[in-house]
Amino acid sequence: MVMGSSPLADGSSLDPAVFGLLGAVIGGVMAGGASLWVAWEARKAAESAWMRDNRRAIYDRFLTCAQMLLLACEAYKDPHRQAGEAKANLESAFTSFWEVYGVVQTVADTRLFEIARIYGYRLWELATSLGSTSVMGKEHFGAVDSLVRDARHATIVAMREELGLGRVDLVSYINPFAGTPLEAEYDRAEQSRPGRLVL
Repeated sequence: MVMGSSPLADGSSLDPAVFGLLGAVIGGVMAGGASLWVAWEARKAAESAWMRDNRRAIYDRFLTCAQMLLLACEAYKDPHRQAGEAKANLESAFTSFWEVYGVVQTVADTRLFEIARIYGYRLWELATSLGSTSVMGKEHFGAVDSLVRDARHATIVAMREELGLGRVDLVSYINPFAGTPLEAEYDRAEQSRPGRLVL
């Protein structure tokens, strides 16, 4: 009897209020969920941008330090350089390179990790070939030097791909005068270049 006379039982004016409240709760949950999803996506995008920007800075430092180590090795090997200054530069470049190497190994994706590792160990061997701890020995300095440059190119390609800058092919030979009147002259002169030109 009590139930039969309740306002809900006979379709009273509380029905719209209940449905309105239920609709408001569902709408609030949906709006809150959408807001959380948008905030999560924005955070994810911000983290991705932060990582990409920091990787750029780290990779820039890595390539710079690696090139400085390569040049320091070549300068140390040059008999016309001051031995003390060349040795100090080599030690400084060696230390700087290995400091940033560990950071690259931490933030790089798997492919770049492996390529940069080869680059690093080739540089290690080049530097140690100037002393007594080399596996390859001083007689292979030129060959290791050339392979260091190849590893640098592979590292640059992998870095560009990881940063979303697109794939490039760094060919071993390029004629900077292609399409100019000096193209054929450069090709002829390049044949007799005393050493390999790879930048």
